Amino acid sequence: MSHQTGIHATPELRDFLAKARGGAIRIIKIVIRNEQLVLGAYREPSQSWDRDYDNFLMPLLDAQEPCYMLYRLDSQNAHGYEWLFISWSPDHCPVRLKMVYAATRATLKKEFGGGHVKDELFGTVQEDMCYQGYLRHVASCSSPAPLTAAEQELHRIKLTEDKVVRDERRRLPTPIGRPKMMTEICVGNKLQGLAFPLQEEAKRALVQLKHKLINYIQLKVDVVKETIELVHTNPTETRDLPSRIPTNAPRYHLFLYKHSHQGEHLESLVFIYSMPGHNCSIKERMLYSSCLNRLLDEVERDYHLEIAKKIEIDSGEGLTEEYLYEEVHPQANSVKQTFAKPRGPPGKRGNKRLIKGGGENGEES
Repeated sequence: MSHQTGIHATPELRDFLAKARGGAIRIIKIVIRNEQLVLGAYREPSQSWDRDYDNFLMPLLDAQEPCYMLYRLDSQNAHGYEWLFISWSPDHCPVRLKMVYAATRATLKKEFGGGHVKDELFGTVQEDMCYQGYLRHVASCSSPAPLTAAEQELHRIKLTEDKVVRDERRRLPTPIGRPKMMTEICVGNKLQGLAFPLQEEAKRALVQLKHKLINYIQLKVDVVKETIELVHTNPTETRDLPSRIPTNAPRYHLFLYKHSHQGEHLESLVFIYSMPGHNCSIKERMLYSSCLNRLLDEVERDYHLEIAKKIEIDSGEGLTEEYLYEEVHPQANSVKQTFAKPRGPPGKRGNKRLIKGGGENGEES
């Protein structure tokens, strides 16, 4: 997949890559800065590719930050020199960076030109990235081996990134005045997402909500601390909900919807995931989507809060009393009831009449 995150190479990097394909450069380091692919470092050839490999590549690895490396071999194909496309994602870097780099890998490969890439190497520790590590990689390609624990984790992150991309592509403009049902969230068959811990104040608020001491909770993801934190628990009526939805930041909301249904007073817990689309950064969109199912799990399992309805919206418009009532109490059979065949009179119905034929308006002939 290309352009998964919307991150692209700067014009300066594109020009440099075009010149580098001619063979004057041995290695190129590329990093993400301000949601753009930029040139991090480069080196010109000194010896043969295998002799240059460890001397050039290993000093460029940062133990706290991912990066991409394009390493030129000495062999050529129909497109010119062949290159190794190397992805470095160290174990100890923040998860959000791993996700962003994983989601942008295909974009960079396309912008460089996939026809120039002979092989791809992915590593999380320096032993994977050195020359001997590359030789082990080449040998392992001929006989598939079981995934290590680290590779399984990276595979799950890749699945998360694919899910986020699919969600973004499926996100259609919401008609004015009508929120969108959260059809992507299925607690019974969910993605193995991220599990950011709940902050202590958020935990206390969930306990208060369970005992109905409060009726509204707003939560946010702290992308720096990698936690889910409480925003506020201001008393909220249904008419106040639209004003609780930020226009420039995603949020999770839990609202105790008090209403009457068929003469009975009910209190139904509604979970609202508000994501104002491209007003938010790429990291926020990915993290909020990835943390969602694990948060729902924790709310229902650990705090025994039964969520009656889950809704996804991009704005507060249309979040009305009527809409909430219809979602909590859908009238699934209303159409069938409208067109149901009427029942005949009770008791004996007499002999059947023989109808010879009917006119255009149903008259007997």
